Amino acid sequence: MKKYLSFVIALLMVTMLVSTACTAKKVENPPQPKAEVKKGPNGEVYGGTYHIAINSEPPVIDPQVDTTLQVYNLSRNIFNTLIRYKGNSLELEPELLAEMPKTEADNVTYHFKLRNDVKFTNGTPLMAKDVKYTVERMLNPTTKAQNTWVYEEIKGAQDVIDKKATELAGFKITGDYTFDLILERPFGPFLSNLATPPASIYPADYAKQQGDQFGRKPIGSGPFKVADWKANELLALDKNADYFEKGFPFLDKVEYKVIKEEATRWLEFAKGNTDEESIPTAEFDAVAKGQTGVLLKYVALNTYYLALNQDVVKDKRVRQAISMAIDRKKILSVVRHDQGVVAKSFVTPGIPGALTNAAGFEYNPEKAKQLLKDAGATGLKIEAWQRGGDKVVDDSLAIQQMLKDIGIDWTVKIVDKATFNDARSKGNVPSNFGNWWADYPDPDNYLYTYFQSKSSKSMSVNYNNADADKILADARGLADQSKRQKMYQDLETKLLYDEYALIPLFHLYEYYAAQKGVHGNLANPTGVGGLKTVWKDAK
Repeated sequence: MKKYLSFVIALLMVTMLVSTACTAKKVENPPQPKAEVKKGPNGEVYGGTYHIAINSEPPVIDPQVDTTLQVYNLSRNIFNTLIRYKGNSLELEPELLAEMPKTEADNVTYHFKLRNDVKFTNGTPLMAKDVKYTVERMLNPTTKAQNTWVYEEIKGAQDVIDKKATELAGFKITGDYTFDLILERPFGPFLSNLATPPASIYPADYAKQQGDQFGRKPIGSGPFKVADWKANELLALDKNADYFEKGFPFLDKVEYKVIKEEATRWLEFAKGNTDEESIPTAEFDAVAKGQTGVLLKYVALNTYYLALNQDVVKDKRVRQAISMAIDRKKILSVVRHDQGVVAKSFVTPGIPGALTNAAGFEYNPEKAKQLLKDAGATGLKIEAWQRGGDKVVDDSLAIQQMLKDIGIDWTVKIVDKATFNDARSKGNVPSNFGNWWADYPDPDNYLYTYFQSKSSKSMSVNYNNADADKILADARGLADQSKRQKMYQDLETKLLYDEYALIPLFHLYEYYAAQKGVHGNLANPTGVGGLKTVWKDAK
């Protein structure tokens, strides 16, 4: 009996030991609770990395010297401007300013007040001296800025550009966070200029220290900051934890990976390895049907056109004939897959002051032939220049065939970008199929650029008309917006429908694909937008 009890006791002890061991094992590997997802007021998810593939890295991130859309979009992530466009609208609102500028009755003097809670990502506070440095840096010829037009209307700007002065006469610092800007003359679109990426504000002391290297080591006050830059491989941005707009951004990181081949970039997107991508033509239908990602569309401030140098095509009847020979609707349908609208104006619809009730341009090849005959322009040859590329673009091929059908030999010559830009600035490009993206949403940006005598020469349109010059100068300084817009509409009607000074073709929508878990994209009609509001579903 004692042996039996001893056996039972021993058995119980073994069982307890085994049970204890099992319990201990469970304690060592308890189930891990899911990490709590931090969310914004409207359900936005904080955290995550946003992946973007790019075909090449920018040489610099400095929108004063690089005018590409890629650098402009990067700038909205790293820098801020005094004024910005509100969301995806064309309405202006303060960004670095505490309030919109006050204007004197003369419409020449503007009073600015900065926010006092903004710091650059190196910890230094944003002050009026940083703004002054930034403006003067743009105008200083040693910077080799491409966007001096942003500040050219400020008093004394030309003197700085011409090296006659080192300080800007029209910039007056009135306090640590206040300053005045005084213009040479009233200029209606001036505040819109300050909302463009080239008007990004830099930290004065740091930028001076970096000199020419600032564009490779940029520092701003934006929602993100450069964390890593591996040449021709990767550009990584980290969240700016001290960003002055509380609650933004939602993403922790943004990574731009260089992938040169379009097919490879698309494959990476299709695999879910990148979060957004431009859409190859062959993949558009699949995206539109929701088979790959989500199709995002926005109205863009662009106009595709045919420019005819008036020193080459002098007879208005010939220009009219060329316009009548082009089937805009067919090009838009066949070449551009109906991803836009036929142009009835040069100033893009949606911009205040654009032509809203124009009749549209007639397509009539037979009448075009008669116009050429009346002008004695049979057997006409015109050379068109294409800026860059390794083959003639399909739009130009279509135009070439349509003009051939009325007896015009329109040949396309591909030239490198530097040669094209140099020749165009001197008024020497005979004709070209081009595209104008608005720098700021105002008719002045279109009509003054292409038809004011001096500026028109630099665009190789070579329109020269004293009456038009006066209208354009007067309209710039008008405070009455309704009167100003009417002046532009009347002038544009004359330029396009009476003189055929430029031949608008179509306005394209902009499309791109995003992954289904991506939210918050606010693509602005200007074509420029950052990632401050973007977030991704939690995984």
